[in-house]
Amino acid sequence: MLLVAGGIGITPLRALIEEIPPKKDAITLIYRARRWEDVVFRDELEKLIRDRRGVIHYLIGRRGTPEMPHDPLSAQTIRRLVPDVESRDVFICGPASMMDRMRGILKTIGVPEQQIHFEHFALL
Repeated sequence: MLLVAGGIGITPLRALIEEIPPKKDAITLIYRARRWEDVVFRDELEKLIRDRRGVIHYLIGRRGTPEMPHDPLSAQTIRRLVPDVESRDVFICGPASMMDRMRGILKTIGVPEQQIHFEHFALL
């Protein structure tokens, strides 16, 4: 399973992680945020992922800055972080533009449409 969170979109994905039995299949979480201050549930997420034999990749920084000069969620980055991505179910939650972009990238990489899932989360 691959989980891709953008900002506060981590909230429903955190709940999803919690429902996965410990020591199940490996989980990879890609957490995208502009600043470390925007990362929520960090300690909790790290424990949940560790208990499930997973890994977290934090992609922190504003795109187009020296610390993040390229698109952090490019096809090349996804392929490098998750070489077997096309064999995984992918759950995405974040801003609508990020989710749309991720759908296109995942399809380009070869992830079947039925393996791409969106978790919609909105603040009212």
